[in-house]
Amino acid sequence: MNCAKDARKLANFITDLGEEFTVYKKSNNLCYNHIGALYTDIILQSSLNYKTVVKPRVERVLTLYPNANTVNKFGKLITSEGLENIIVWKNSTKLNRIKSVLVFSQKNKINTCTDLKHYLTFPENQLKFLELNGIGPKTLDYLLKLLDFDTVAVDRHIYSFVEMAEVTINDYYSTKKVVEYAADFLEISRSSLDYSIWHFMSTKSSIKKSQLELELA
Repeated sequence: MNCAKDARKLANFITDLGEEFTVYKKSNNLCYNHIGALYTDIILQSSLNYKTVVKPRVERVLTLYPNANTVNKFGKLITSEGLENIIVWKNSTKLNRIKSVLVFSQKNKINTCTDLKHYLTFPENQLKFLELNGIGPKTLDYLLKLLDFDTVAVDRHIYSFVEMAEVTINDYYSTKKVVEYAADFLEISRSSLDYSIWHFMSTKSSIKKSQLELELA
């Protein structure tokens, strides 16, 4: 696989879409200043519907427990109220993963989102984070995006979009590189291209769903 060649092909495909494809600028800010909400987001988002399942629970943490915004404070909250009650979730797998990330944070002296961003600035620390059960490359990249790193988290929308451009899909990391290099060719941030592709594909899916509903009506 020639990443540069495929990236140029993807960039040309995006350019040829013209006004059909909108590039959204990403704001240069941390998406969270509440590490409990951040960890709830990254752990629940895998394999679950974000809009209907994940987002309401993240918003619940932010709204009902705004002051439990550090690892230490969120840990005390869990001890007093129980994580399953805080995020209204019963499945032990996800609950244990959130607790595991909190324990990892305490061991590595990470208390705030800013601490976490600084910690993950070092590649060796990203590798340590990947050793946690339930944390894969996509979850790590998603976390990095929320912490305002300029990166791409390859999901089903990214894969589908790359296929539309007739670029051969191999593994996660090669696909990620192709999209990142395409952003470089287009002279936009990698995170912006990530979000722009997500918005393009989400809109396309919504239109297809609406058309199908009309046909079945």
